[in-house]
Amino acid sequence: MNPSDEPIKETIEEVQWTDDSIRWEGGLHVKKAADESDKESDDDEDYVVDPFKDPDPFELFSFQFERPGDKSSCDGEKDKLIDIQIRGYKTDADEVWQSTGLTLWRASDYLCQYQMENLNLFQNKRVLELGAGLGLNGILAWRSTATASSTSSSEVCITDGDIDALVHLRENVERNRSTVSNGGDVGKVSCHQLIWGKQSSEHFLSHVANDKKYDVILASDIIYSPVIVEPLWETVETLLKKPNGCEEEGGVFVMAYAKRKVPVSIELVCETAVEHGFVYELVKGDDEDGIW
Repeated sequence: MNPSDEPIKETIEEVQWTDDSIRWEGGLHVKKAADESDKESDDDEDYVVDPFKDPDPFELFSFQFERPGDKSSCDGEKDKLIDIQIRGYKTDADEVWQSTGLTLWRASDYLCQYQMENLNLFQNKRVLELGAGLGLNGILAWRSTATASSTSSSEVCITDGDIDALVHLRENVERNRSTVSNGGDVGKVSCHQLIWGKQSSEHFLSHVANDKKYDVILASDIIYSPVIVEPLWETVETLLKKPNGCEEEGGVFVMAYAKRKVPVSIELVCETAVEHGFVYELVKGDDEDGIW
């Protein structure tokens, strides 16, 4: 079986969690699944129709990326171009208020540009995306690691903690799996729930990653509350490959940031990185919109 045709496997029991529990209540916690009594009480509530609700809140986002370099590096025009389709909600849809990962945000575009300019960073590597939402950056990392005429040992794991976002993330992976032509080996891809924090990340490392840490961790537009900063770096510290003397380099965490009207700054994120033993640099852009 071609590795890219392997079904997505569930190895950890998933929990009911959406990111509104952070943004509106100020704490990182897991929601319990609704029991039968909750369902009955919901049935008793009056059903209210919103006359202003968009009858079609979904949008299909289409992208085409061109591999850099001369055409001799690719076998034909099809190998040079990477077409990706992402289906999610419109940015102003009501559903996005509960789960921000149900649409695309501008920092994901910045990260896509950086990825295409630095393809060697992902070639034959183990790549993990955090807070993937609809999965654009992780899918690009997966699709860009090989052409139909070459092989790749890359492994891409795309994650989100939000249970609603995971549904659309998995659909988008399958949608773009079907666009791979000529039976080319485009590497392995999988989708899993990952709620940030030391304990959950250690469990993920053991049960999903088979105790193999990642060469590259990706993230875009994930900074929206101060409560997530410490769990974020606990997760990166747990899952990112550490340098092994002169024999092996450590991994790299690439994060795309777009400044928003939220109660957390990029300065706090970077300061916390240093507290966890990391060094950082701004590799593209500025403090308003940049790649760190």
